[in-house]
Amino acid sequence: MNEEEYIGTIININNKLWRVADKVLTREWKYTLSHEKTDGSYESMRLNESALEQIVKSGSKVIDNEIK
Repeated sequence: MNEEEYIGTIININNKLWRVADKVLTREWKYTLSHEKTDGSYESMRLNESALEQIVKSGSKVIDNEIK
């Protein structure tokens, strides 16, 4: 999988749209996902690459990118 493939992708997780905003290398690749709340503030979460791939493969709706 191309390492920049997820950046900018929007994924539906628990009925919230999360945008993959960033990717950082620590001991492993970590992705930062952000969700804009109705008041304009943001929530964020970090996932490792394996967790993100499992969410996508589990059937979560992916918007704006075709991930294979």
